[in-house]
Amino acid sequence: MNTRFLGLELRRAVRNGRYLIFTVVLPSVMFVLFVNLYGDGEGTFPNGLPVTTSLMMNMALFGVMAGPLSIGARIAVERGLGWQRQLRLTPLTGAGYLTTKGALGMLVGLPGILLVCVIGAVEGVRMDAPHWFGVLATLWLGAIPFVLLGIVIGLIATPDGMQAVTGLASMLFGLLGGIWIPADVAPAWLAGIMKALPTFWVKQLTQAPFVSGVDVKQALLVIALWVAGLSVIAVRRYRAQN
Repeated sequence: MNTRFLGLELRRAVRNGRYLIFTVVLPSVMFVLFVNLYGDGEGTFPNGLPVTTSLMMNMALFGVMAGPLSIGARIAVERGLGWQRQLRLTPLTGAGYLTTKGALGMLVGLPGILLVCVIGAVEGVRMDAPHWFGVLATLWLGAIPFVLLGIVIGLIATPDGMQAVTGLASMLFGLLGGIWIPADVAPAWLAGIMKALPTFWVKQLTQAPFVSGVDVKQALLVIALWVAGLSVIAVRRYRAQN
């Protein structure tokens, strides 16, 4: 990974107003909105998790998806402008390019998670330090499949269609992954789809220390399969463009 290239890319990302609004601010705004809609977050959900805590995790997970997926838009634009062809004339390797983009996706997803969790603490979420660290680490590492998905979309979609594709991906992975509809109240066919998506299992891993019955091994297996599959697609697609 080229750290100088990563620093340049990171500066470009944080100067983008759309990134700050939709991937950092929006998840926190939605969290506050949902807490108030649920009566200031009082009570618990059927799995025993406090409403405010569950909503915080859900909206942080939404930010986990939104930030990394936005990296795909940059890749698509770079393809359209011929920037990738120019980079191939430099010492930067294909592996270095993809790894740097992956690291960038992980970094841009972090502020949204942190902001939602800070607001969660203000809104009354109470955990001890190890649990806070576990939630943050699980959410952040859970961004990996979405980082790879953003890279794959960026290597396939056109710049003009990128916004629509990432918007659709965020909606589908959020809706079908259990962020907007709890799996407990979903019909059997929808619950089956949810359990095939990484969103559902990242959410399950985040909740695992607080609720019973989470199949950690299955969660890790499904996420690992998504990571492996998307990694292969990203590498092959990048090589095909050489």
